[in-house]
Amino acid sequence: MSSETVDRSYGPYFYALSHPERLAAIRFIEEMTHRYPEIGAEATAGPGNEETVYIYAPLPVDDDAYIEFHQTMARVSVKVLLDTGVSMVLMHRLE
Repeated sequence: MSSETVDRSYGPYFYALSHPERLAAIRFIEEMTHRYPEIGAEATAGPGNEETVYIYAPLPVDDDAYIEFHQTMARVSVKVLLDTGVSMVLMHRLE
């Protein structure tokens, strides 16, 4: 995806992020969508505390799926952090 084009909504607070944070959030959510399409399609991003980007997503209810999701996305978060310097934190998005 082009870094200049956003073809989906990333939530009402997405544009409160800096440009590097937006690019990192898009990358993180794209990875999430690739692995977990139903969750990634609902994910949004916004500013968090102390230069952290919060990713809001509906989290799996099943314990095993919840653990696997968090482990997988933690690896993605570390990769994004090392590549961009932007920290991502998953937050439960209430339906």
